[in-house]
Amino acid sequence: MSQRFNEYVDEYQNVHIQDKVLGQGGQGVVFRTKDPDLAIKLVTDESGTPVTDEESVERYSKRFKRVRLLPLPENLNISVPAALLQNNAGYVMQLLSEMVPFSHFWLDGKSAENIGIDDIPAWLSAMPENEAKKIVHYYRTGGLRRRLHALYKCASLLARLHGNGMVYGDISPNNIFISEGLDDSAVWLIDADNIRFEITAGGGVVYTPKYGAPELMQGTDGGRPQSDCHAFAVVSFYLLSMLHPFNGQYVENGGGGWDSSEADKVLEKDPVIMERLRGIKEAQEWSWEETYAYSGYIPYVDDPADDSNSSTHCLPRSLLLTEKLTTLFEGTFGPGRTSPLLRPTIYHWPEALAQAADMTVTCPGCSMNYYYDFIHPETEDHNCPYCKKQRPQVLILESYRWNGPDKPINSPCWRYVREIPQGTELTIPRRIFDEFAMLDSDTAEVLISSSNNGILIKKSDHGKADLSVAADSHPQSGFQKLYSQMKIDRVTPDVQFWMFAHLNSPRLVKCMISGGGK
Repeated sequence: MSQRFNEYVDEYQNVHIQDKVLGQGGQGVVFRTKDPDLAIKLVTDESGTPVTDEESVERYSKRFKRVRLLPLPENLNISVPAALLQNNAGYVMQLLSEMVPFSHFWLDGKSAENIGIDDIPAWLSAMPENEAKKIVHYYRTGGLRRRLHALYKCASLLARLHGNGMVYGDISPNNIFISEGLDDSAVWLIDADNIRFEITAGGGVVYTPKYGAPELMQGTDGGRPQSDCHAFAVVSFYLLSMLHPFNGQYVENGGGGWDSSEADKVLEKDPVIMERLRGIKEAQEWSWEETYAYSGYIPYVDDPADDSNSSTHCLPRSLLLTEKLTTLFEGTFGPGRTSPLLRPTIYHWPEALAQAADMTVTCPGCSMNYYYDFIHPETEDHNCPYCKKQRPQVLILESYRWNGPDKPINSPCWRYVREIPQGTELTIPRRIFDEFAMLDSDTAEVLISSSNNGILIKKSDHGKADLSVAADSHPQSGFQKLYSQMKIDRVTPDVQFWMFAHLNSPRLVKCMISGGGK
């Protein structure tokens, strides 16, 4: 490395010049290079100094080479080592330009400076300025919908990895990247050198403090899929609610409201764990309350059986979590907190997160997202829970499994809701018309646009479904096959029509355009 120019040479004699730092932790630092699609992971010691001694460089190089030999699934968005560095413990990896870490979803000092007093809307005026800025930043970075969709994509990556028998190891907001533009939602994992096959004990276990599973912090188990599930759930809860799932009143009040003697009794029986936690506490400069909470000895903030660590801070979870997501969080942080095998597997998360994202609408008044079926208690109508503005005109698709004309239609298996202003075109993904599949559920199947004259339905260039359409206003005509596009007359503001799709599993889809109200 040239100290003067921050140059790094890889094993193929390519020279890389350091650009801005993307993230830094206990394991090392990741920074972009002057090549916009490449980044470098540089291993550092405890003081933050790059590791350059020959023996350590050789040891890390062998580890990075093993990662390149792992049987990773094809087309998996994980930035693996592309070239090892010379004279430094580190490697070059692909990282597309215009991608940012999940940590950008949280308000930092620079983002706070970009939010002035005039940027805080009236409905947030009663809040402390810093808390109001957090919510402004929340909707400026895509709100609830973008966070749910990003987490669904991340969970899909982890599910494919777990399906091949491997564990990611160090899930944290700095290791998950998303496209910077709000119109793109590609998600990548970096820091792939921790990927390994499942281990029950031994080896170097790596995790990020506050996100690591209790068994990793306590040193009682090795890296397993269940450990990934805990870390992913912490990232998800924190990202959606802006509240760490274990940072409740017990932590804030210095242990008040919970009898920590129970944790003390457990730790006294195992001095090895106690000494390990003491080392973590000192290294992280935590209080004992924080150490107990983050290492799995304290209930989580929404534990239905124990409210001693509850919290009403940040956004209300009742506005953020569907019933399925609530069940997953309770399973992970409730029984799964002390028994890793009781945690829901990662395979439950992608579908639950995608379903939640698909049921959100964006308020035209305050830009916050909320679930389309929310009824405001004051108006008893479909109004925004934040600013009370009426729900905008929305397209609601309800997808039913079709088992034949003589079989009853049960509850919808999927709902897709989007605001549909006049003149806009919505892209309807494949998951509305077929069983949910992680690999292609986002693929465009149909395009729908609305105007004063009618509704235009077009097949996507990527569409595979055999589609037919029927308008409620012309039931006698029945279903007509959709070859390219079809127009449905708009007699009233509220329109209803039907689509029938045949892919792997037939679907009858009820389509409604509604301007709001009950």
